[in-house]
Amino acid sequence: MIINSFKYNYYLYWAACSVNFLGINTGGVWSWASPSLPILKSNDTSINPVGRPITSYEESLIASLAILGSVVGTLAGGVIGEKFGRKRTLMVFSSTFLLGNVVIANSTRVIYFFVIRFIVGLGAGCSASLIPLYIGELSEDSNRGALGSMFGLMLSVGNFLSFAVGPLLDIKTFAYVLLVPVTLFFIVVVPFVPESPYYYLSIGKTDDAKNALKKIRINNIEKEFIGLSQVVEESLTKKATLKDLFASRASRRGLLIVITLLQFQQYLGISVVLTYLQPILEASGNIIPAYIASIIIATIQVIFSCVVTAFVDKVGRKILLYVSSIGCSASLLALGIYFILQDKNYDMNSVFWVPLASLILYYVCFNLGIGPIPFIISGEILATNYKSLSASVSTCLFLLISFIITMCFPFVRDAFGMGVPFCVFSALGSLAVVFVFFFVPETKGKSFQEIQDELRRK
Repeated sequence: MIINSFKYNYYLYWAACSVNFLGINTGGVWSWASPSLPILKSNDTSINPVGRPITSYEESLIASLAILGSVVGTLAGGVIGEKFGRKRTLMVFSSTFLLGNVVIANSTRVIYFFVIRFIVGLGAGCSASLIPLYIGELSEDSNRGALGSMFGLMLSVGNFLSFAVGPLLDIKTFAYVLLVPVTLFFIVVVPFVPESPYYYLSIGKTDDAKNALKKIRINNIEKEFIGLSQVVEESLTKKATLKDLFASRASRRGLLIVITLLQFQQYLGISVVLTYLQPILEASGNIIPAYIASIIIATIQVIFSCVVTAFVDKVGRKILLYVSSIGCSASLLALGIYFILQDKNYDMNSVFWVPLASLILYYVCFNLGIGPIPFIISGEILATNYKSLSASVSTCLFLLISFIITMCFPFVRDAFGMGVPFCVFSALGSLAVVFVFFFVPETKGKSFQEIQDELRRK
């Protein structure tokens, strides 16, 4: 019994980890601009594939078009995932990572970068929308938080590749590096990882649902299967439409919570920090080279993503969200004040360490809570028949705000200086503490039905 328990527990974690290989590509797509923009803005034609420095307008588009593509990928992925299944949809959209990186590796014109950045964004948006749902539906109540936080961890690994490996490689070689995780996804997930039992039940394939559940469980599945069948049957009494998302108290509150938590990620400036990390470090005038500082930050980000994976089911979601929001706001305020004083020609030599220390604290706090937990919660509090549609709506709004912020940042930076945007992010992000206290339920260790009942009561 002990041997079988280890085997099947290992299989469930292995399956979740394998699906999340696409999270590495997603993180790579969203942070690719950090090491690549300095190359594309370089006068050195031996490293700049387009043969000239790109303009601020071209910089803005290259940075933001991947996010715009993610908006489209989120909407399309949600609709297709509901009809054809989570696994099959991820297989289709992950092909954009294969195509995109091959083309980027051989691009010599700016227009190619525009188009391909949009295309890889399709895969990133679909992954961000469907992977948390897929993993939430494969998981058990006792390990849903740990497995759900793997997506945040893999995003951090993708960021690590951009921050730590990207600056050491040219654009072509880095594109080939990013082919590795999506290739592993096709090798491991496609033949071995089952489709979601929730999806099978939603389309009436009871036997397939049982077989999928048996593959990822330790104990007898009959009790759990009956419970899942009841939840799915109740959720599917009528087909979900956009209007239905607001028809019940539980669905309204669940959608509001997921949307707002994801928006707070953007209000805390994560897209700007991901996209422009290396330019931000270069602008700080730090004596530590920007690429060395980015490696330090990326390493710490991965470490603390592992920490939250280990402790999210022990500590709980809300306390981690409190600590995360307060820490991110404080670090952004310190960074903003530093740049404002620097712009006013104050001597900053005695506090040269502030930008790096602030960004380290920012990534530590972000990855402890506000980074991974909204994705975990999205897989926990959305009713089965609303999940794909709700996830698509919330992720779409999250990415739209990300697109606007990322595209506008270079122009705001040029007009008001580097410090003002970070002070604004700090002020907006501090409101997350208030929202979590009043509106977000603790979901640690609770079943889907218990969470839905709590949303109805409050």
